[in-house]
Amino acid sequence: MPDFKQLTEGQKPADAERCILIEVIHEPAIGKQYTVTGKGIEPNDQMRNKTTYHTLQEARERALEWAKAVAVPVIYLRSDGALTER
Repeated sequence: MPDFKQLTEGQKPADAERCILIEVIHEPAIGKQYTVTGKGIEPNDQMRNKTTYHTLQEARERALEWAKAVAVPVIYLRSDGALTER
C-alpha cells in the first residue's frame, strides 16, 4: 500500500521525475477542489486526470488506483492543507 506524504511549501517529491501528486485548488466560490497528476508513470510520460474532485477522499482513491497500477510507493499532497479534510 502506498504511503501519503504532505509536502511543505517549496518542497518537491523525492523523485520528481516519477511521482503522483494530489493538489488542492482553493476556489473561493465553491471551496476546495482536488486534482491528481502523475509524472513519469506512463509511456507518454504524463498521466493526467482532467477531473477535479470535491473531496480529498475521492482524490486519494484515484491516486491509490494509479499508485497500485504503476508501483509508485509514495503519493504526495501539495497544499497548505493536511492529509485529511477539515
